[in-house]
Amino acid sequence: MRILVTNDDGIEAPGLTAAARALVDAGHDVVVGAPTRDFSGSGSGLGPIDDGSVVGWRGHRLPGIDCAAYAIDAPPSFAVLAFCSRLFGPPPDLVVAGINDGYNTGRLVLASSTVGAALTAATVGVGSIAVSTAEAPHHRYDTAAAVLVAVVRQVVQQGRRGTCLNVNVPALDVADLAGVEVGGLARRGLMGLGLERGDDVITLRRYTNDRGIDGGTDAALVGAGYVAVTALTGVTQADHGPAGDTSVIAVVDAARAQLRAHAGTSPV
Repeated sequence: MRILVTNDDGIEAPGLTAAARALVDAGHDVVVGAPTRDFSGSGSGLGPIDDGSVVGWRGHRLPGIDCAAYAIDAPPSFAVLAFCSRLFGPPPDLVVAGINDGYNTGRLVLASSTVGAALTAATVGVGSIAVSTAEAPHHRYDTAAAVLVAVVRQVVQQGRRGTCLNVNVPALDVADLAGVEVGGLARRGLMGLGLERGDDVITLRRYTNDRGIDGGTDAALVGAGYVAVTALTGVTQADHGPAGDTSVIAVVDAARAQLRAHAGTSPV
């Protein structure tokens, strides 16, 4: 299986090296395409995409790993699109984003570039896995890499190549993991973001959250020592039918009536 490994911490990040090495050792055809620098928190952003924009790239060597690697001066979602567009050889069968330095749990994964890269792959029809562990200095890339290899093996065996999975691995030895469970997105994840306004700046503070976490969710599972696996979907439209979001239909009906009144007898 051809696997693209990317991340949002930059191509020099140890988590990416750990993921690539584990997948190569497992016998996969691995290619690495990752940002030249840290693009954390940019979600599924692509960077500048004005007509004629140019994005720099260069070959890169990952020490001790026998695979092609490329550093791209753009967020990881751009790298995913570049590889899926065959700019660097055959397109990947699977995209792996990570191993991220810090958990990606809860609904704020919307802002995660690790998860954003995985969702971008899913949007163009390529299966993906985002994998994260605890933030430094508590990270356990070795455990996360072992879990990643096991998840990839199951994805291949079950033919679930179009699935997008968000995997969060506790900072424990493999033998000490409580298990692997499916969990929904918590309302509040394990990592919080605080904003402080100054005279002319806004300061961002990251903090560890251990309060207000819903039971059975990804955040609660990781806190209890479980590997949390959450299936995500890409951009999809809501159901506007009788069993779906009828408020949207009401908004459209009201807007149509207002436009008709404004235009007199002209139909809209």
